[in-house]
Amino acid sequence: IEEPFPEPMLLASTVELTDGLAARGVSGRGRLAEVADTARYDRKHTHCDTLVIGAGPAGLLAARTAVRAGESVVLVDDRPVAGGSLTGTERIAGRPALQFVADTVAQLAAHPDVLHLQRTTAFGHYDDGFVLALERRTDQLGASAPRHRSRQRVHRIRAEQVVVATGAHERPIVFADNDRPGIMLAASARDYLHRYGVLAGRQIVVFTSDDAAYAAATDLSDAGADVTVLDARPAPPAHWVTRCAERGVAVHPEAVVTGTSGEERITEVQVAVAGGGRWTLPTDLLLVSGGWNPTAHLFSHVRGPLAYDPALGAFRPAETLPGVTVIGAANGTLDLAGCLREGAGGDAPSTAPEPVRTPTRVLWRTEGDRARQFV
Repeated sequence: IEEPFPEPMLLASTVELTDGLAARGVSGRGRLAEVADTARYDRKHTHCDTLVIGAGPAGLLAARTAVRAGESVVLVDDRPVAGGSLTGTERIAGRPALQFVADTVAQLAAHPDVLHLQRTTAFGHYDDGFVLALERRTDQLGASAPRHRSRQRVHRIRAEQVVVATGAHERPIVFADNDRPGIMLAASARDYLHRYGVLAGRQIVVFTSDDAAYAAATDLSDAGADVTVLDARPAPPAHWVTRCAERGVAVHPEAVVTGTSGEERITEVQVAVAGGGRWTLPTDLLLVSGGWNPTAHLFSHVRGPLAYDPALGAFRPAETLPGVTVIGAANGTLDLAGCLREGAGGDAPSTAPEPVRTPTRVLWRTEGDRARQFV
């Protein structure tokens, strides 16, 4: 970023667009700012009964449950708005999920013992319920940010109970030339579509070993893209295959990407299928989904033990710790109904029935030129 203040090596996909923002691309090397930083920074100490980290469906309900029990609550989340991975296509308690999120946020805002901080990243979890979090207070305001307000604030939070509801991140699959521009995670493309109205490609190939990518495939098809799905599993999920067929989306079982081609960005993928068949597909966007890893880092900060779950292909919390609870996708629970139950306990709202999940195929990498594979 060059304006309003020079900051090198920021990820473009994580910077909020504001009036007056100016940025330039760098090839892996930034430069230090030559202009003095005139912004103000400060810190604040906060004590509460319950700190909830993550404002997705599990975290929101955990915060609401704690408030209803008479507890003081701090809720922090690193995104600009609450809701986590909800896109608006889901339904909770008989209404659109994002409306349910807005109603829950309003309920929390009306309570005097709730501090709700979006754009706030919890980056350290220490003994005795001590958590450090960084709040970005004015970056999203651009040039209109008031000078008297601190740009960023470090919150030093002491809580009786820490609830980790940090979700999960989608896992890539490694193949040759997988760093080419035009390759991204399937959930990210779906997020761009529903949150920002951006269709990231027109001729899209989805390479997956997990059910979740099918939601991206069908949503992007509904938005006007030409979509093809390559599923590494021998038996793709019947429910999603039917939904794809209704949209003219071809699904190829036991098919994997082995490499890509293109100059400035991807233009073609190389495909291998069971039985030795090989072919190529033209594309301007390749989406990849290899399953999900629970974001349990803050549980590990306080020596929370993890155990490998072969069904997930990832590590998840293995035990409980006094004063620390891990819920939702951070706990390895990937269905919406399960996340709501863990957040609300016995008072979980209803959701629409979800199709039975086909087991994820844990696939770390495919064949191909291993000298050109990137992690």
